[in-house]
Amino acid sequence: MARVIITGAAGLLGAACVADQLERGREVVAVVRDRDPTSLLYASGLIARCIEVRAELADAERLVAEYAPSHILHLAAQTQVTVANRAPLSTFESNVRGTWLLLEACRTAASPLEGIVVASSDKAYGAAPLPYSEESPLLARAPYDVSKACTDLVARSYGLHFGLPVVVSRCGNLYGPGDANRDRLVVELCAALKAGRSPIFRSSGRMTREWLFVDDAASAMALLLDVARQHAGAAFNVGGGEVASVREVAELAARLAGHTAPLSWRDDDPDGELTHQSLDSSRLAALGWSPSVNLEEGLRRTLGATP
Repeated sequence: MARVIITGAAGLLGAACVADQLERGREVVAVVRDRDPTSLLYASGLIARCIEVRAELADAERLVAEYAPSHILHLAAQTQVTVANRAPLSTFESNVRGTWLLLEACRTAASPLEGIVVASSDKAYGAAPLPYSEESPLLARAPYDVSKACTDLVARSYGLHFGLPVVVSRCGNLYGPGDANRDRLVVELCAALKAGRSPIFRSSGRMTREWLFVDDAASAMALLLDVARQHAGAAFNVGGGEVASVREVAELAARLAGHTAPLSWRDDDPDGELTHQSLDSSRLAALGWSPSVNLEEGLRRTLGATP
C-alpha cells in the first residue's frame, strides 16, 4: 500500500487531502505541529484512520527515515499575511527552511520516493501581469509572498537539478468547510452569518481573487502526486475558474444565508495584500483536472457545515 506523509494535515487543505488520500486507499501519516480539536482532521474523526505524528519540520530527516513514505504532500506553512508582516523571520523559518529540510531528507532517503508535491501559492507571483501563467515571473515583495516564492524556487531546484520527483502547486484563494483559522475571510463570514451577527472585515472588499473550493484543491494535489515523476521540477497553477471581489463573495454568502443587514467595510486594505489575482490553469487542465464546485455551491456547502 502506498504511504503518504501529509505535513500541515490539520490545516484546511491538509484535512481535505487526508480525506481524499484515505478514499484513494492510501495509508496516511498525518504530521501536525499542534493538536487543534477544532480542525476538521480531529472534529470529523479522520485522525483515527491515520498515523498521527506530532512533529516540527526540523524532524524531517527522522520523519522520512522512520515512516518511509512513497509520496509526500508538503502543505505545512505559516499562511497569514498579517502574521508574516509582524513576524517575517518565523514565517521564513517555517515556510522556506522547513521546505529545504524536508526535500533534503527526501533526496538522501534510503528508498526513492514516487512523488512529492510542495504547496506554493498564487501569492508567489506578486505584481506579475494577470492572469498568471506558470511562466510568469515571481515578483513577490511582501514577506508572506516572498516566503512562498522562495519555497517555490527551492522545490523546483530539487526537481530540476537533483531529479527529485517534486512538483509545485500554486493554488488560488482556498475556502471550504472545516477551516479553523478565523482570520480568513470565508470562515469568519460564514460563522458571523450563521450566528446572525455582522461579519468583521479587515479590508475595503475591493480586492479580487480566484476562489478555489478545498475539495477541488485536494483532487488537484492527488493528480499532481501521481504525475510528479514525469513532471519533476514543474509548477502548476490550480484555480477555481471564478474571479470575484471580496465584496462580491460576502454579498453572495449573505444572500445565501438570508442576511439582509448592510455589510460594513474598512476604507483601506492590509499592508502586503495584492489588489488583484487570477490564474491560467490550462497546464493542469491538460492533465485532465477541472474544478467541480462553483463559488455559489462552495459557499452554500461551507455555510451548511458551519456550526
